[in-house]
Amino acid sequence: MEFKRSVISAAVLGATVFSGNALAGSTSVNLAVTSDYLFRGLPQSGGAAVQGGIDYAADSGFYLGAWASSIGFGGDAGGAGSELDLYLGFGGEAGAVGYDLGAIYYLYTEEDEVDMPDPSYNTIEFYGSLSAGMFSLGAYFAPDTYFGVDESAYGVSVGFSAPITDMASFDASIQHNGGEGNEAFTPDGDAYLDYSFGISAESESGLSVGLAFVGTDIEDDDPKFIVSGGYAFDI
Repeated sequence: MEFKRSVISAAVLGATVFSGNALAGSTSVNLAVTSDYLFRGLPQSGGAAVQGGIDYAADSGFYLGAWASSIGFGGDAGGAGSELDLYLGFGGEAGAVGYDLGAIYYLYTEEDEVDMPDPSYNTIEFYGSLSAGMFSLGAYFAPDTYFGVDESAYGVSVGFSAPITDMASFDASIQHNGGEGNEAFTPDGDAYLDYSFGISAESESGLSVGLAFVGTDIEDDDPKFIVSGGYAFDI
């Protein structure tokens, strides 16, 4: 992720909160292809997925964006077609500690075209993270419906990223996913862990590649080897 998901329609909010030089910043676009789209360790595409997003980051620390991916779930109903994520947040540093707070709305744009059950897959979530050196601590909370489950959900994660070369790094994370919203997606109805470790690299031109093992502690769920590539550029 580049934050896996970007930010956009809050441009009006940004214009009312920030003015003058505070609005100075940058806008970037990212495009990617991945051998499988996994979200918190769970499959979303059932195979290769095409993804892309646009982000605006102000010098003040405010950011917003939009990110989309092809998906492939929904069973005989025909799937939800595509996922569109809209987000906004604020990040910065306080001494040696980095911080990020925000909200994200997961929108399934073709949900109304198929016979999907209530409640909607559409989900709003709040997130935050702290980072220092090579380590990070993050959390998320969905207060209402969680991807078609009429319950709340939360998660807490620990991450590690260490440079290998000027362009490449080793990245690892583990996350606890709890609450009845998450528990609805496991066979035994329990909270679960998802994890990821791998190598990513990005050139100065904006080209990037990633290799990662991603899995969960859900019974009979085997780890998956994910290959991805992308390109990001400023506009």
